[in-house]
Amino acid sequence: MSNSIGPVSEPMVPAQPSAESYSVQDLALFKSYSRQSYRAAFGIEAPAYDPSRLRKSWFDSTVDVSDPSNVAVYRVASQDQNGNAILRQIVIPAQEAAMVNLPGAIQYPPYIVAPTSATRDGSSINPVYLSLESDAQDLMKELGGNNLRQEELPPFTADYSSDEPRRPWEFLVRGSPVNVGALLLSRNAQGIGSPGHWDLSSPQPVWMPDPPAPTGADDTRSPREMPVRNLLPNEKLFTGLMGIQGVQRTDLQLTSDEASGKFTPDDRATLRLIYQAVSKLSS
Repeated sequence: MSNSIGPVSEPMVPAQPSAESYSVQDLALFKSYSRQSYRAAFGIEAPAYDPSRLRKSWFDSTVDVSDPSNVAVYRVASQDQNGNAILRQIVIPAQEAAMVNLPGAIQYPPYIVAPTSATRDGSSINPVYLSLESDAQDLMKELGGNNLRQEELPPFTADYSSDEPRRPWEFLVRGSPVNVGALLLSRNAQGIGSPGHWDLSSPQPVWMPDPPAPTGADDTRSPREMPVRNLLPNEKLFTGLMGIQGVQRTDLQLTSDEASGKFTPDDRATLRLIYQAVSKLSS
């Protein structure tokens, strides 16, 4: 979910599964996101991938990021020196904990020029050259222009319907007129908000898109681990085939062993007592 400040992701202690064994991911405190699922969940793009950080599919919006030196502490599934599955503590900067770092390119909303019924001297006006006055004022300020006005082509007159607020706005940049609608189309050719800058070395401003940003698609480092809840008294970690870690419910394992006729820890303890007793009798 999201709020007025931004997307929200709070730690939630998951319920214990009723299965005999299950994945470590069933202990996860946070939901894991891809760039696509993040967009679907919050209606916004995740921040651009940061190659200086590990890939990270979760975030904690409850951490205190008011001070850059603040840290967050979690427990994650890991292995000891002997390869045994354990829980260990990690400490990461709070600012990192509060953000995902998802691979993939940002998708910028497409810039769509709405059609128009406006005409000039009976001929249709190309809507590319139309814009709102507010957008024209913002762009003029951005480019350091002046003398905002509607483009006129006398003796031809323009006719606009009541539901058409756009006009062919233009202003001067270093004394040369520029059409606002055409510049907006150029600036948003790769999507609304796509990064770039204006090149003002030519008579007309030219929008220069930034080089493609890193996407993390070639990042071979292990991702930042998912925080997990503590183990319950009837749970233990194990390492299965191919080093995959899991969780075993010892109470259900005991019941399963009893039902299948396997030796249980109590059986082994009983046999040990019998062996000790027999050993004393034979000595």
